[in-house]
Amino acid sequence: MNFSEFEFAHPEWLWALLVPIFVLLLAWLVKRRFAYYRRIHDFAEPHLLPHLLINQSPQSPLIRERLRFTTMWVILWLLGVLALAGPRWDYEEQEVFRQRAHFMILLDLSESMRVKDLPHSRLEQALQDIEELLDKEENIDIGLMVFAGIPHLVAPLTDDYQTLRHLLYEIDIDLLPIKGSRLAPALETAARWLTGEETANQPHLLLISDGEFEANDLQKSLAQVEKGEFYLHTLGVGTPQGDFIPVKEGTWQKDANGEVVISRLNEDALRQLAVAGRGIYRKADYRREDTQAILGEVEHSLNEAGQDKMVQKLWHERFYLLVGLMMILILPWFRRQRSVFFNTGHTEEHRVSQS
Repeated sequence: MNFSEFEFAHPEWLWALLVPIFVLLLAWLVKRRFAYYRRIHDFAEPHLLPHLLINQSPQSPLIRERLRFTTMWVILWLLGVLALAGPRWDYEEQEVFRQRAHFMILLDLSESMRVKDLPHSRLEQALQDIEELLDKEENIDIGLMVFAGIPHLVAPLTDDYQTLRHLLYEIDIDLLPIKGSRLAPALETAARWLTGEETANQPHLLLISDGEFEANDLQKSLAQVEKGEFYLHTLGVGTPQGDFIPVKEGTWQKDANGEVVISRLNEDALRQLAVAGRGIYRKADYRREDTQAILGEVEHSLNEAGQDKMVQKLWHERFYLLVGLMMILILPWFRRQRSVFFNTGHTEEHRVSQS
């Protein structure tokens, strides 16, 4: 056995060791209550004290029994807490294989995502597609970032899909304080989060948008994607015919000339981004083929990368040693209490029969 590797699996349980300290402090206070009995020795011989004090001396059988009881339970408490803390030492190294893909969703929250050229708004369609991506359990860590005039990280890469679903309910066009549709800063931030995570596989980025970007912003984004160390897939929401951008109830967004703006799905821009990022483009609809095709690409790259070999420690847990010691200490006390109980019962029955 190699005790140099000793550790506790759950050290937070060690805080419970403070409880016996309070018990001992209480016992000390009780002991001080009997301090005045020591002064009786100045007025009486020690052999006379048992006749003068009945069950009141600190050396009386009652006090000794209470002291033994307290000591027993303090020892049992210490052993139980140490067992819960999980002492362990002496481990074996075991090779395991673990495949995880990193997949960041980049969601457009520009004003044009309010357009209802689908049976519902573009944002609602995008959130529905994200729900579909979270429905299928995969070996994928998924993150979520939104952008408009500025990017904002909603959730880093995680395998907790349930938390991601709850966060979707909080997403709204008004979530970001700066309006616009600046893709380049969002791609740069998302790429930094993706490449900052250690992985043997090349990460994936999914852009969900209607593709309405300014020409300069699009060219800068294409340059970033071409030299980026990630795959970029795009999912278009909206229709080529488009519709008006709602501002308030019954009013529409207008340009500088006072003309009502019509927002259309720009599939060409989204296709260019997907080609530059060695990914695929799909148009979002009510079926699942679009999201499943993107997940299929992630799985394909994951299989090509092979399995990621890791070394895992297989610890030899030793908590059972403390539990066994507790059982050995409890057994004599339990038998003694059982004997006292039955003897007391027989005494009471004898008294009743005599009466």
